[in-house]
Amino acid sequence: MRILIVSGVRHARDYVPLLRSLPGIEVIGCADTADSPFAEDSAALAATTGIPLLDLDEGLASCDIALVCSEPTRHADLAVRALEAGRHVVVDKPAATGTRAAERLWDAADRSPGLLTAVHRLYSPQIARARRIVDSGAIGLPLAVDAEWLAAGGLDGSTVERPELVCDPALSGGGELMNFGWYPALAIRHLTGLEVEEVVAFGSGAPHGPLFDGPHGAYGVEDAAVLSLRLRNGVVATATVARTPAGVGPAPVSSSLRVLGSHGHVLADEDAPSVAVRGADGERVSRQVGGPAGLTALRRLFTEFCDDIRYGRTPLVTAADMYAAVAVVEAGLASARLDGAPVTPAARTSTV
Repeated sequence: MRILIVSGVRHARDYVPLLRSLPGIEVIGCADTADSPFAEDSAALAATTGIPLLDLDEGLASCDIALVCSEPTRHADLAVRALEAGRHVVVDKPAATGTRAAERLWDAADRSPGLLTAVHRLYSPQIARARRIVDSGAIGLPLAVDAEWLAAGGLDGSTVERPELVCDPALSGGGELMNFGWYPALAIRHLTGLEVEEVVAFGSGAPHGPLFDGPHGAYGVEDAAVLSLRLRNGVVATATVARTPAGVGPAPVSSSLRVLGSHGHVLADEDAPSVAVRGADGERVSRQVGGPAGLTALRRLFTEFCDDIRYGRTPLVTAADMYAAVAVVEAGLASARLDGAPVTPAARTSTV
């Protein structure tokens, strides 16, 4: 499969060597729009990795898969352009920074012969094992989910290409809730199969100050947020996202998911990495699972998407899943601005 990096702004410097390590994948180059505010990033990526710097239309005509790695506020526009060119598309997280953009992306995916998916962590060994345990009925009916996503350290060049890609709403769409809320929103949907009906959220953004020192305060965005979700059938969930001064685990990002069921619970800990199950009889079983969660999930995401294309399969994360996750984050941001007032996630208004 020939992959084109569409705008090498965020995460592309990590994706290129990973993609080159996968059999059957060729990175054919990097391309961006003529009016890109970060054209120099794509040029720098091409120079440092040795891939060609291409005209966007030329690159789209030559690739099988377009991997969109721009600043988040351009994700949907560039993904739509690639879908309209008939390409298969992987868009970096979050797929969109609002439901209007997510809806345009969904509409384009419905019209396009190409498949669409987005960067996610559902292929991590821990979440994959937890999903199998839930599906097996070992913990009964899922009744509640608790998710945490905590990033360590600041926003220097070793963790994020530049701080404004996370903190400037014009580029990022928000703060850490927009940056990371995508992951728990997708995971909760994946583990329960249920839509979110109501969101209550509190964040550390304006008019409040950030919890920790950093550039979030200068842009008035949150460095931490807590969401309480009411799902269908009375199921509830919580999600905590934050960027903390020091790591809470051995990896740059610490994440865990606990599903409480009617007859037990399962804890997927991506730091350990392990999955622990406790049944109604009190017996606890814990197993080590897989290796580094993030790298393993990304490798499998790209290899599975290539197989989705070859065999005509539906990707694990679809346009509908993307829209639902974006709607939850959008509702969370609105609720936080209203000091925790309940907000209903926006529903799709059009069908193609």
